[in-house]
Amino acid sequence: MSAKLEEYKDLLMGDTYVDLPRLRNLAQHGVPPEIRSEVWKYLLEVSRPDRSEEVSYAKKQLDNYWEMAERSCKDARVLRTVKGQLRQSTPQWQSALDSKNRDVVERVASCYIANCLLAQLPPNVSLMLPPFVVVCNGQEVEAYYCFRGLMFLYTTLMPPEDISLRVAQFLMLFKVIYPEVNAALEEEEVEPNEWVVSWLEVLLCRELPVDNALRLWDSYFAADTPEDGLLLHPYVCLAVIENIQGTLIELSERSEMLSTLQHLPAMDMEHVITQAQSIRDEVRVRNLL
Repeated sequence: MSAKLEEYKDLLMGDTYVDLPRLRNLAQHGVPPEIRSEVWKYLLEVSRPDRSEEVSYAKKQLDNYWEMAERSCKDARVLRTVKGQLRQSTPQWQSALDSKNRDVVERVASCYIANCLLAQLPPNVSLMLPPFVVVCNGQEVEAYYCFRGLMFLYTTLMPPEDISLRVAQFLMLFKVIYPEVNAALEEEEVEPNEWVVSWLEVLLCRELPVDNALRLWDSYFAADTPEDGLLLHPYVCLAVIENIQGTLIELSERSEMLSTLQHLPAMDMEHVITQAQSIRDEVRVRNLL
């Protein structure tokens, strides 16, 4: 057992209070898989740092979830929407979920969509749910509330109706910073809507290997400010380009380029996040946005 895991356990096993600032500081550098579920619950405000009413609060969440789930399972329109979205899940998440957990994904997605009060949901919202079911080991109620925590942040900081603006801003930066990659993609007629929209909409969870996606989300959830959390995401996408640009430029087939963009190789996400922060700083200095 690593010292890092022991440090997390010491934080989480306090009798009355969890030191959330210290937990965030640790989690920004990655969370051990064994403890990720518990950590994410605090980072996404599913669990409260004050543990004095932990049992009663969890019981209330449990009762509320099953009440909502019972209503949503009868909504045929929502079920059709969820099934349609989940058909677009990528192989790495399909293989990470057994049949039981795939059912959990379907129920949780249906519950969220049926009970969401937002006027507009992100397209393919269900595709961001498998990471939570994997991290929570199929614990349905925990997965639902963690997912809801992400969606609160997501829709507050990155409103779905702004996706066209976010795509346009990303493409402008991409063309300025990586003109050779852009030229290579244009030459093979790889269209931005074939990769950029998904990268931005579902936080790279469709494209990155499972471990890389979870590590990236550790940092997003643990960030002290939105600028170092979800708002860093476009710059993370640019940093990913930084790491695969040589491969993309060397490829000569459209299908190979598209496959690389849609099925990214494993990367050192700590390094990618550091690169993203540097790119963001460069964009500010050059006044590109």
